[in-house]
Amino acid sequence: MKNTIKHTLHIALIALLVASSGCSEFTDITPKGQSILDKVEDLDLLLNDDYGQLSSWESFYLLNDAVPPQNILEMVTRHETEGIHTVESVFVTWDENVDRTTLTQDPQQNLYAAFYGIIGKIANPILAQVDRASGSKAKADQIKAEALVLRAYFHYLAVNFYAKAYNPATAATDGGVPYMFEDFDMTELANKRTVQEVYNFILADLDAAFALNALPETPNRMRIGKAFAYALKAKVLMATRDYSGANQAATASLEIYNRLIDHRNQNVSIPMPPFDIQVFARPRFNDEDLFYMMTSFTGRFVYSPELLASFDPNDILINFGELEDNVYPILTGGMKMNQGGNMTSLAGVQAWFHYVMAGDFNVLYTINGLSTVDMLLTQAECKIRSNDISGAITILNQLRERRIIPSAYLPLPAGTNETDAIAALKKVSRCENFATVKNFINMKRWNATESQWQETLTKTLTLAVNGFMPIGGNPANGWMAIPPTTDKTYTLRPDSPLWVFPFPQYVTSFNPNITQNY
Repeated sequence: MKNTIKHTLHIALIALLVASSGCSEFTDITPKGQSILDKVEDLDLLLNDDYGQLSSWESFYLLNDAVPPQNILEMVTRHETEGIHTVESVFVTWDENVDRTTLTQDPQQNLYAAFYGIIGKIANPILAQVDRASGSKAKADQIKAEALVLRAYFHYLAVNFYAKAYNPATAATDGGVPYMFEDFDMTELANKRTVQEVYNFILADLDAAFALNALPETPNRMRIGKAFAYALKAKVLMATRDYSGANQAATASLEIYNRLIDHRNQNVSIPMPPFDIQVFARPRFNDEDLFYMMTSFTGRFVYSPELLASFDPNDILINFGELEDNVYPILTGGMKMNQGGNMTSLAGVQAWFHYVMAGDFNVLYTINGLSTVDMLLTQAECKIRSNDISGAITILNQLRERRIIPSAYLPLPAGTNETDAIAALKKVSRCENFATVKNFINMKRWNATESQWQETLTKTLTLAVNGFMPIGGNPANGWMAIPPTTDKTYTLRPDSPLWVFPFPQYVTSFNPNITQNY
């Protein structure tokens, strides 16, 4: 390991491969020989981050869970007829032929910079200094364990975004991502590890964290605890096809923390003469989250018709909550609008479909974290893969019955076959994880090699030059396209290169060792 924090933070810059002048405020942590991170309590403060830089929606667009809040007709027309390409237009059209590296120029808007920034500015500085920092040994072990899990998690996210999904037959040779340790030599260029190596390092970091026996079982809501560490291990083992180990880790996580929000008990009555309107009110901090990383306002998402249709029609979110589409949607700020963004849907607004834009600004949740729901879904998938179909259906019904209006709830039948159980798991997972990166990671993993789990996505865009009008003059009845219209259908193959995000151009330009993985 290196001798100073200054050197370690330079390591982060090599990991990011950004010119050091762009991050000068982070390179002089020890000015004039005076260390301010030589105490355990100082290092502990590095972990008090909200990780708010993780704000990219591209994976939602790729899956068609959400759509860009733009004029889709204009976007598609420019993309297909004028050659004006954007990240959003590539994902809307699922165009595999565009050179995507030229579309990710800004490191401030790129997840690569965010992932490795957290590794280099928080995790690795702690790991470089904590063993020689003065202060409580118990506290030092705790923050060291937290830093190891933090480093493991953001490498897990990085390899899922920038490399192919784990394939047992090719993982040892498939290109992965750099794995940045605290003692990296800043005079060298970072090397890209294989997918297998990355997962091995992730598991090694997790094992080292558990060996310290210092992770709290009841951590601060925005700090890492033992339940999250086990949850991450479960997800990593799922990726590497160790389903028995994944099930054990998921069970260990749930034994520590196992809370589920019951949507049936969250309805509140809002007086609005002449009616009392029931509106779903989820807690400000989601009790299902194991590591609360990012504040997210659901009102910033524009959900696709395909995502909304995947919910049970009697789902409480659809009828009363963030996704509500009822006769009084204005009560929570959610309003069905055309894609042009005109609230009254006047003719002349260019649009291709209507959507519900949620607007309950009191609802916060983490986009990138893991939850108790993820662990239940992990258990359900492991049961399907071990041919315990009825056990998987029991877990899925445990989730579904808490999400659907009680009078309309119908459980999945216990006699469900494997094919239908897989479909049910995918549907529940998509609805539970809407507006998170987890749908992307799960579907990419399912698409890797197994035909019974793979899925080709299809969508049809209705482009209406003159926009849409509310049926019968009432937006609650839906929207009708004003002729002329054009329908465009797109498909996304399970093995499409679009499932692998490009390394940003500023990374590949500075380091010839980093080449694209698609």
